[in-house]
Amino acid sequence: MQQRSVLWSELRWPELKGLATPETIVIIPVASIEQHGPHLPVVTDTMLAREVAARSAAIVAETTPCLVTECIWTGLSEHHMAFGGTVTLDFPSFLAVIGGVVRSLHRHGFDKVFLMNAHGGNIAALQTVVEELTRELGMKLVTATYWTLGAEELGAHLERQKGIRHACEAETSMMMAIAPNLVDPGSFDEAACPDKRDEPGAVDDRSYRWRSFADRTPSGALGDPRVASAEKGEKLLETAARCVATKLVDPSFW
Repeated sequence: MQQRSVLWSELRWPELKGLATPETIVIIPVASIEQHGPHLPVVTDTMLAREVAARSAAIVAETTPCLVTECIWTGLSEHHMAFGGTVTLDFPSFLAVIGGVVRSLHRHGFDKVFLMNAHGGNIAALQTVVEELTRELGMKLVTATYWTLGAEELGAHLERQKGIRHACEAETSMMMAIAPNLVDPGSFDEAACPDKRDEPGAVDDRSYRWRSFADRTPSGALGDPRVASAEKGEKLLETAARCVATKLVDPSFW
């Protein structure tokens, strides 16, 4: 018998109603539409969020009911507005959109919701969203960025970076794996802009300051796509999905 889809949008309402139990895990991918250098499309974060979420849910569904909603494709991307193509929300709008989705799930009877982030600019905001909605609804609501859940494992696949940056070796590789027609290898040299965090001896002082991306890179990319490959991208996607799935079935995660 064919396995039921894990994608919320592909199911009918009676199927979804039947899955609306406190045990079912719902993944809401949260991403962005923003510039990704001269070589990747603005939909990069959204496409990767959808892919990692779907792969993760398929693994989880082998033992635990799991669903993936449509991706919330507009996030907080003010730091990319100096480049063209970026769409950004302010925080009240971001909270309102996610709140509307989560409240809908809660009203239907779902209790475990994972806001799976795929954009660095959303991290702090999603933590506040979780605080606000958990106090209001009393449900199990968790957020994490997919690449932080498997940082060491993902880093092991990279040649010139310690982790996932922006339109970099990693994101370019993953896009080459799932949508090679949207990647422009002819712009890799122009895009390359190594991240200072990847320099030998670099130390993260854990401080935060807001900067426009235009102050950090002339191309809009941060990292080196010149060593990207579809094979590497597939390994990264498989690793990310496995790491996310492992967390979701761990009771301590909730």
